[in-house]
Amino acid sequence: MTNTHSILLAHGSRDKRWCNNLESGLESIEHLLDHQSSLAYMEMAEPSLEQVIEFQHEKGIKNFDIIPLFFSAGRHLLFDVPEQLETLRLKLKNVTITLHPPLGEEPEFWAFLGITINRKLNAK
Repeated sequence: MTNTHSILLAHGSRDKRWCNNLESGLESIEHLLDHQSSLAYMEMAEPSLEQVIEFQHEKGIKNFDIIPLFFSAGRHLLFDVPEQLETLRLKLKNVTITLHPPLGEEPEFWAFLGITINRKLNAK
């Protein structure tokens, strides 16, 4: 078992359909990922980031990579998440938690979006 766990962090919604879309999306790519992965939500849905990290830590995981499913960094990624992570680092000794940039900062994301938009527009 690897000692790294990837967490895809989304905003969250009270609408379960919104969450189901992300959950089925993760299921469809799990075979492509190098580490076991989970979804976590900032608010309005569970599990929270803290819940996922604490649960995986209890299973012996010490390294966490957080991939924000956001277009850009706003209040949550600039303030809320770093505060949560610092609290978790103090609470759970000997963990490494890396917060990666939001997907919107990745050139590959925008290339994918352009391809997808063109496909939809050309399918008319």
